[in-house]
Amino acid sequence: MQSLRRLTADLRSWPAVRWFAALAVAVLSAALLVLASALPFAGADAGALWSLAAVASGSALTGLIVASYFRTPIGADATLCDLRWPALGLVALHFSTDLRSAEPLLFGAVRPVVAIAAIALLLWALRDRLESERRATDADAEASGEVCTTCRPLFTRTAAADAHDHTTDPTPTRSGSVSGTA
Repeated sequence: MQSLRRLTADLRSWPAVRWFAALAVAVLSAALLVLASALPFAGADAGALWSLAAVASGSALTGLIVASYFRTPIGADATLCDLRWPALGLVALHFSTDLRSAEPLLFGAVRPVVAIAAIALLLWALRDRLESERRATDADAEASGEVCTTCRPLFTRTAAADAHDHTTDPTPTRSGSVSGTA
């Protein structure tokens, strides 16, 4: 329950840019899933209704995850490895909601189970992403030591973003002198 409170508190503190990105990505991913899976809107049977619900919730979670990659605090930058969970969740949602194929990959009761697992994966990925942001900005937290050596930053920081970074490591300038804050 405490984790849910922290999650909603983190989401309430988001700037408008993140909410716009979340909405745009959610709409785009829902449209892609609906088109790829051939989900009907009118005259839908029970199978199509749960599929539409799964697509809607999965797309909303994907939008929130992708939006968390924008305007990140220093130390919580998104990496290429962060893309794997939304991608896997969307692929699983597609397989579990596909109504177009004459011979779908998943049959019967397996489809809703995979859809629920995909939504659970996306929810976990969002919670993990926001938790990493919280750890990066929490002054009282000790360094966890978790470092991925294979992940590269998803976005490079601009000079304006780096100007707000108050590091303790001095950096050499062009003239050879050392600048930075101590």
